[in-house]
Amino acid sequence: MEKMTYALITFGCQMNLHDAERIRGALHARGWSECEPRYAEAVILLTCCVRESAERKLYGRLSSLKPLKEKRDTIIAVGGCLAQKEGTRLIAQAPYVDVVFGTHQYPHIADLLEQAGGGAVCSTALSGVRISGIPCSRLEEFRAWITITHGCDNFCSYCIVPYVRGSEVSRPLEDVAEEVGAHVAEGVREINLLGQNVDSYRRKEEGKSRFADLLRLLGSRYPEAWIRFTTSHPRDFDLAIVRSIAETANVCEYVHLPLQAGSDRILAAMNRGYRRAEYQVKVDELRRCVPGVSLTTDVIVGFPGESEEDFAATLEMLELCRFDGAFTFLYNPREMTAAADLPDDVDARVKQDRLRRVMEISRRLTSASLRGEVGSEQTVLVHGPSRKDPRRWSARTRNNKLVHFQRGEVNLTGVFARVEITAAGSWSLHGELKEILG
Repeated sequence: MEKMTYALITFGCQMNLHDAERIRGALHARGWSECEPRYAEAVILLTCCVRESAERKLYGRLSSLKPLKEKRDTIIAVGGCLAQKEGTRLIAQAPYVDVVFGTHQYPHIADLLEQAGGGAVCSTALSGVRISGIPCSRLEEFRAWITITHGCDNFCSYCIVPYVRGSEVSRPLEDVAEEVGAHVAEGVREINLLGQNVDSYRRKEEGKSRFADLLRLLGSRYPEAWIRFTTSHPRDFDLAIVRSIAETANVCEYVHLPLQAGSDRILAAMNRGYRRAEYQVKVDELRRCVPGVSLTTDVIVGFPGESEEDFAATLEMLELCRFDGAFTFLYNPREMTAAADLPDDVDARVKQDRLRRVMEISRRLTSASLRGEVGSEQTVLVHGPSRKDPRRWSARTRNNKLVHFQRGEVNLTGVFARVEITAAGSWSLHGELKEILG
């Protein structure tokens, strides 16, 4: 086997970052080693296509790699959601790409790279996805990401994920528990459960969601590890899940619950499967049952047909739900989706103005949420030195708020600590170390 070194460049969501860990694991199991792109015999780009901006980033990065191809005959491989969507069109647009592999092909990455010497390879079949038993090379010793579902059956009208990730498949409950146990035995302090919709875990296979059962099981078996999860779907986020969060001591008080829009008319056009009143009831119940819970959301502005009245309903929901944070996006049509056939009839300047107004409210709500933590003592998990100021530690509270505090001589990466919150910034908290918990 000639090609033995690789570099991996990842775009997009946390699912992609975990897929990158599995690609690393599969390659390491076959004797490959990781290095910088300029020295690698193969450069792999793991892509996202949820938004148009992600596609532009990918093609820009591809162009920057072309000199490596010309100088060293580096194998260039493109995988993930954009690769799944584009297939051979990607090779036609960038002829120097050697391998295109889809979202079900990660376990076969070593074989695909080795086949590249015989000409361009495109492998994008959406069949027989494997989500268990894949070697994983974690990027962090203290934190693990575990896929519990793969794919999506929701078909929101704006979303390309079901078309590039395939139909939803859930792992068996005991299978997930065994993988969590293996990570905890290696010293992992935080477990993150992943899925396009974790709330529907095992519904297709067993006729009902077992997500609340999974949280309780992991909480009882591995009480020493924090349990987090993403992402929830408001339609399937029910009282059983709320109670499992409230009653399981090591399940963290943080939920990401994408609203997307506050207008019932737009929610129906988006095929979201719930009305604003239903969403509000679930938020109220979550806040009632889980004291101190942090709630974040996604909002899309400028969806086809969105009137000023529809948009005002979204602003109203932001205020009513008091989100601790919001990820905000301009609508842009994605090929293959149902909404792509609708006229993109909201003026670009109107979209930008609406985005600005949403972001203003979101910033105000985030700032108020952070100020509310000042004076409290919080247990945090230290992630490592702050990227902006290496003299300070960067950590997360149980409700997922970012905290910075002064570094000392002892390495606290991956350690639980007790911190007094002394001040709030625009996006993070500042604290003072009180106790190292281990």
